[in-house]
Amino acid sequence: MRVQKIWGADIYRDGGSYGFCFDSDDGQWYEFFLKTRAFEPVSPESHQPPIIYRNGCNSGEVVLRLSWEEAQAFVAPLRYENRRFMELIDIVMTSGGTARRH
Repeated sequence: MRVQKIWGADIYRDGGSYGFCFDSDDGQWYEFFLKTRAFEPVSPESHQPPIIYRNGCNSGEVVLRLSWEEAQAFVAPLRYENRRFMELIDIVMTSGGTARRH
């Protein structure tokens, strides 16, 4: 699966989950999703490790569960001019740390 085009990135109203949606070279669309840990007992990470869903996180169709290292390699070549996307990248690059505001 290769990202062909990113077409949306946002922070969700659940208290801080992030995601970005993209078209892939296989003709499908996916969502790279970071679930917030805001409502879990104290954790050093602000987000759970990333999951990629086919047709978005609401579909429940998990395609990949990524380690932080795998996620860092996945997002490293990607470019998308969007504030929330940049915050998501910060979280991934800090292995689940808090996003800096851009």
